[in-house]
Amino acid sequence: MPNLHAALLLIVSGLLVPLASQAQDRQPFQVEVWAVRATTKNKDVAPELRELAKSLQKQFKYTGFKLERRTSQRAEQGKPFTTTLIEGYEVKITPQARADGDKQVKLDIEVTKREGQKQTSVLKCTVTNRAGTLVPYGCGSLANDDYLIMAIRAR
Repeated sequence: MPNLHAALLLIVSGLLVPLASQAQDRQPFQVEVWAVRATTKNKDVAPELRELAKSLQKQFKYTGFKLERRTSQRAEQGKPFTTTLIEGYEVKITPQARADGDKQVKLDIEVTKREGQKQTSVLKCTVTNRAGTLVPYGCGSLANDDYLIMAIRAR
């Protein structure tokens, strides 16, 4: 009898592990999107961006960074959500999967810019980022020779 119980326990636990991972995949993703205005006209850095400022300055060659807009939203796996950035830009993010014990998130990202009736795709990619890490993406030109940097954090 003890061997039968052990065998049943192994079978049941083998069934529960895939069910548990499927349940984790179905948990909503929390996605945060920041629209950052980068400029060479000043060296002002928004307090929220100080953590990122050094890498932004190296990566994008700008000196000033202003947080223009911040959006946070829950999103279901495989279901896109769209949010406005600034100056006609918007982003559509579709959470695809979690990996490595929820330490990584896979996202489809598409940034578009609307000018009048015309909408142009600016950035389209699939990325796998470390969960909870704010990751910057260059998007395009803004008025006054400024530049749009979008940063995304997903859990």
